[in-house]
Amino acid sequence: MSPYLTVHMTAEQELKNSYPRMFRNALLIAIGVHAVLFLTIPEIKVKPYELREKREIAAIEIPDQIKVPPPPKEEAKPQVPVDIAPSDEANEEETIASTVFAPDAPPELPPALARPDFFTAFDTAPQVVRQVAPEYPDMARLSELEGVVMVQIGVNEFGDVVEAQVVQGVQGLNQAAIEAVMQWKFKPALQRDVPVPVRIVIPIRFSLRG
Repeated sequence: MSPYLTVHMTAEQELKNSYPRMFRNALLIAIGVHAVLFLTIPEIKVKPYELREKREIAAIEIPDQIKVPPPPKEEAKPQVPVDIAPSDEANEEETIASTVFAPDAPPELPPALARPDFFTAFDTAPQVVRQVAPEYPDMARLSELEGVVMVQIGVNEFGDVVEAQVVQGVQGLNQAAIEAVMQWKFKPALQRDVPVPVRIVIPIRFSLRG
């Protein structure tokens, strides 16, 4: 065995042997430090809070410029319902009709929800099946009047045009556009595969060149 290994093993053994003594000394030092701190730190005394200056509440007189509203009026107390004894002298209008209890009768169904006249949203727009061209008014033809009339129409769930009104028109051509679209036929609009009435806007073009 080499001398270095012997010296190394001896130093390690000495450290192991001195560990209990070092631990005991460190513990005594820690206890001593805590004892000194406990004896030297003064006791903290909590004093109750006191206002620096005391203010007295004094009553003041209300100036004449300030008008005090009168106290609220006492409301009449509601009348307590009183049981009325049955009387033979009561007429037919004052008598409540007798109620018949029929447990076997079918329950009354609530009224059906009102269906909207026209739907503003739909999955499939209506498609034109039959289109009628408008008749060109003679006065508009002589005046060489042209333009596009925007007509809002209402198409019911059967594809018929039930209403029409001009939303952007040309004076002299509006009535002819309305009379034409009222004859159109559509494939109705669909919402979740169910035909529904809708409103749409269609353009009606008037042109003398074709």
